[in-house]
Amino acid sequence: TPGHIRPHLATPGNLLAPSVAAMSSALVLAVYILTFTVGFPANVFTLAVLVAKWRRRPAAPSPSPLTAAELLLLNLTVADLLLLAFLP
Repeated sequence: TPGHIRPHLATPGNLLAPSVAAMSSALVLAVYILTFTVGFPANVFTLAVLVAKWRRRPAAPSPSPLTAAELLLLNLTVADLLLLAFLP
């Protein structure tokens, strides 16, 4: 009937749930946008610096033109870029 109120649908928890879910989704989206806008340019810059350093270094007898620290930084940069590229 039109005048019948369903008390189990009118609880405060049910009325607030959509707004809390919307705020949660907006917060997650804001964090993803901030992470991408800060992380992507920083990692691209780091990658460009490492590539420039690798090209500038003269040919050495060692098998790798990068030091161990630079190689680890390169791996971290590539992993960060892949993470940023595939954020949900």
